[in-house]
Amino acid sequence: MEMIDLHSREVFSNEGRGVASLVDEPNLKIRQIGLEPGKAVPVHTADAPVTIQVLRGEGVFSVEGETARMGPGKLLRIPVGSSMGIVNDSKAPLVFLVIKTPQPEHSFRESAAGRVGIFVNLVDFAPLKPGKEEAFREWFRRSSEVFARHRGFISRTLLGPIEGGSRYAAIVEHESKETFMDMHLSDDREELFRQTEPLILGESKPHFYELLDSYRNES
Repeated sequence: MEMIDLHSREVFSNEGRGVASLVDEPNLKIRQIGLEPGKAVPVHTADAPVTIQVLRGEGVFSVEGETARMGPGKLLRIPVGSSMGIVNDSKAPLVFLVIKTPQPEHSFRESAAGRVGIFVNLVDFAPLKPGKEEAFREWFRRSSEVFARHRGFISRTLLGPIEGGSRYAAIVEHESKETFMDMHLSDDREELFRQTEPLILGESKPHFYELLDSYRNES
């Protein structure tokens, strides 16, 4: 038997938002979130079915553009793929549980096998600043883990320069233009690409394509 003291696991970081991982299993993930007054969880896409339970305080919860104020004593259920966000507009701390129940079919690593994206984004990155290759590749790895949680994501591949070149490129596959644009316009992407500014010289150029045909060697 395992007992978790929720009060002792409350976390508020220097930015006024804290996350404590309470349970991390393949089909059950429970996080306890703490938001100081005026702080928020930006709108993002639920990568699994989500249930939210407020432990103390109250705030405004948005799902697919609809908003509701919620405090203790209620559960909010959010379907996978829905846009969601949370704002603590009160004068007291807000603490709540985020309970995710990932299903195997929504796991990126399991569902990507055998899938082909019909909407493709080719990113032509600006040249890297001298000595920033290692930091850039680490950024790509971290950012890919975030993007993989978005609905419709299939793959993100980094292409490196050859024959003395200095430019990197990336190929992103999505199930549809709609799912790609949800990710492309998300706060995740805005923040992650802002982090590349100290690493590159100039702006990266995106190019968009629709898959028309594909030939793959299956042997």
